[in-house]
Amino acid sequence: MLALNIVPVQPQVSNASLQLTVEKDFGFSLGGRIQGKFTLKVTGPQDLTQVEFLIDDVVVSTDREAPFRYSFNTGEYEFGVHRISGVGYTSLGDVLRSPVRTYEFVGVEEGLRGAAGIVVPILVGTVALIVIATLSTSLVGRKRGRPRIGEYGPAGGALCQRCGLPFNRHVLSPNLLIGKLERCPHCGKWAIVRRATREALEEAEARWVDDEARGGLDLESEEDKLRRMIDDSRFES
Repeated sequence: MLALNIVPVQPQVSNASLQLTVEKDFGFSLGGRIQGKFTLKVTGPQDLTQVEFLIDDVVVSTDREAPFRYSFNTGEYEFGVHRISGVGYTSLGDVLRSPVRTYEFVGVEEGLRGAAGIVVPILVGTVALIVIATLSTSLVGRKRGRPRIGEYGPAGGALCQRCGLPFNRHVLSPNLLIGKLERCPHCGKWAIVRRATREALEEAEARWVDDEARGGLDLESEEDKLRRMIDDSRFES
């Protein structure tokens, strides 16, 4: 009887690239120190069929469908340094290994202190810039004196939310995403104003000219007028 020696086929370690990324879902991450919920993602060749996620060389999850990912919370592990990596398997039996990423898992309190160390200086700096820009805007406005019709700088013109008259937005004024913080030179109201359209500015300019032709600017808004009419009616018999 002929005996056959069957040699098991061993999977080959491939030189193909396997990339592992660590993305923060919620928590703290700074300089290799992390705390909170994170997602591991692995990308590789098109014939990648399975990925094992490892923390400290222990398989913590196996994903057999793309996209290959695994979510975890650092609170589920001991504080300290941990090694994170991934192992992928292709349809041809090749084994791919990602570079090892090293992170230090920290506690909630330490994560909060680290986050505060980032956020607080940013907030302080932002407030300081707003104050400086606001003072600069006020000083520039005083030097320029009375606003002129149709004169708008690089930041464009805006309409006062109170009196409805047009004025120039200053380049140095604080930009608060939804608009610039400006002081109306007509009525003195501070507000966050957007850049007005050419049509809206022309309409407000026409009202400005008309008010001056009648002997002065009408700085009372429609809301103020209605409130004054209500107050006046209280004294009528």
